[in-house]
Amino acid sequence: MSNKIYLVDDEEDILQILTINLSREGYVTKEFTSGNQLINTLINSDEIPDLIILDIMMEGINGFDVCRKLRTDPRFQNIPIIFLTAKISEEERIRGLEIGSDDYITKPFSLKELILRVKSVLKRNAPEQLSTHSENILVYKDLKLMKDSFMVYLNSELLKLTKTEFQLLLLFLENPGRYFTRDEIINRVWSDDTFVTERTVDVHIQRLRKKLKDHKDIISTFSRVGYGILTDK
Repeated sequence: MSNKIYLVDDEEDILQILTINLSREGYVTKEFTSGNQLINTLINSDEIPDLIILDIMMEGINGFDVCRKLRTDPRFQNIPIIFLTAKISEEERIRGLEIGSDDYITKPFSLKELILRVKSVLKRNAPEQLSTHSENILVYKDLKLMKDSFMVYLNSELLKLTKTEFQLLLLFLENPGRYFTRDEIINRVWSDDTFVTERTVDVHIQRLRKKLKDHKDIISTFSRVGYGILTDK
């Protein structure tokens, strides 16, 4: 089944370029010229896209605010979002990550880079293939991670983690007592064609800790060098 990608930009020529090139790659696209139009469609439809490519600088509600609204709604909080922007300072990149974006594409963009980033984000957020080995379960204190079904439970509550958050937690649970530097985490969790900084790792750890709620201290920071899980916690 083809992935569904929603495109949001107030420049119709950009929407046309995105639609033509993504359609050639086999994706199904839907165009929106404003953030409000996207939000209203999502609220009033049962269809959930596999990815949203979202312009930041738009008239009316901007991309940051759209992303923030989607991340506060349980129905949409796990939809991958790639920001499309003409401006991209490190501060803006971190701001976007902190409110829940998955990647950035800068204008003017390379069509080859666009396709690579789309494929990378979709792959990173795709559900794990089901395994026939029921023993692939990791338990640590009140956490239970099920590798075969891509699920994590905290006590009896199912946590809604992104693919990246799941992979981070899996890395730590498979290696209790060991810490990983940020560079090691980047190499193990992200694909080679994804631009990731050390600050990006910190932001994703913050988001994962927030979802762990009162158990956020399960993930330890080691002398500001890296992260891991201590066996004596």
